[in-house]
Amino acid sequence: MPPKWSKARAVTAAGASSAAPRVTRLRSRVLGLETAPAGGDPGPLRKTRKRVPPEEKEEEGGSAKAAVDGGSPKIPAPADTVIPCTCRREPKDLRTARDVASTPDKAMVKKAALSVVGILATKPDGKWTALCSGIVVSWNETTRLGTIVTSSHVVCLCGELIDPIPKLLVHLPNKTIVEGRLLFFNAHYRILLLEVLSDSPLHPANFGSNPEFGQEGFALARDDESSLFARRGTVLWQEPPSYLNDMYRLCLSCEVAQCGTGRSVIDQHGDVIGMAFCYQPNILPISILQTCIGMWTKFSRIARPVLDMELRAFELLDVSHQEEHNIRDGFIVTLVYDDSIPASLDMSQGDIIVSYNGQYDFTLHKFEDFLLSLGWDLLANADSSWKVGLELEVYDPVTRTTRSITFT
Repeated sequence: MPPKWSKARAVTAAGASSAAPRVTRLRSRVLGLETAPAGGDPGPLRKTRKRVPPEEKEEEGGSAKAAVDGGSPKIPAPADTVIPCTCRREPKDLRTARDVASTPDKAMVKKAALSVVGILATKPDGKWTALCSGIVVSWNETTRLGTIVTSSHVVCLCGELIDPIPKLLVHLPNKTIVEGRLLFFNAHYRILLLEVLSDSPLHPANFGSNPEFGQEGFALARDDESSLFARRGTVLWQEPPSYLNDMYRLCLSCEVAQCGTGRSVIDQHGDVIGMAFCYQPNILPISILQTCIGMWTKFSRIARPVLDMELRAFELLDVSHQEEHNIRDGFIVTLVYDDSIPASLDMSQGDIIVSYNGQYDFTLHKFEDFLLSLGWDLLANADSSWKVGLELEVYDPVTRTTRSITFT
């Protein structure tokens, strides 16, 4: 039986046995068995590989690597060259990315955001005092003038101008900055209208209808870098905080960014339904905002009856309190100011207004629309003796009686 070869095969001093498998040149070197060829002939020349620097290897193998990775080959940039990043991998604002996630929402928000600007109020030394957002109301292609509405918070404190001639910088969606000129402000509604001169065209907002309880929408704002911030929220079935003293405002479920005061609130179609204020936002309905702008444009002032009392909506009471009263709907009087007309007419806290001028719509922001309509009629009437007439049907829950009261 022929011998079996082990892994370490026996070899002669002159080389491998004729019956043994061939020993490679590298292996013979390791074993110290390689000898110089006879006649000094070095034998056939071995092919040598050219050593390629790592940079060249990456360049040569770039196309193959790109095919595997699904990208394109890297092209080294020239020295001292800065290549700007045009696509952000990480969102600038995580809440915006989360709240505006679907493709239809992105398209709708991008279109509506063309009418949203950032507004910065600065001191003469250049330091900024307030930052908020604004909504483009109108644009004149001939004069290149646009009007923007925002919160008076940007220039006012306690209803008074911080600076008699405030400097306002408006940051447009295209990253340009223009200076704004104050047209008017109203302390009651806390709104401000300004005018800008712009080389690039502005895009006025599309105004929709008033917000409804339970309606979903988005609140849009811009900061001092013109970056867009968006929040998804729901119009809450609740009253605004008591410290506002503006019961005609509606509450929004989402929080807003630092630049959120004066931001645009849009519905699912991209139409503006109101303007949001404060960090925990409350909404000024679009009908009130439009009426104020139209009234100032036509009459250079805003007028409404002052009732000198505070009201709550009966429908927002809990059901246990509602059933204590023998009425279906109305406004509850929560406070009557001293030395006021309601006090002189014996109105008191706890009375319930069950109709006004024959109307029975007891949504507070719609009642505010009604008061503004009385102010509009007063300004539009050329007769200086014309007076506003407000007739109320008031229910007394103590005596369970109803009486008529007229404001003149």
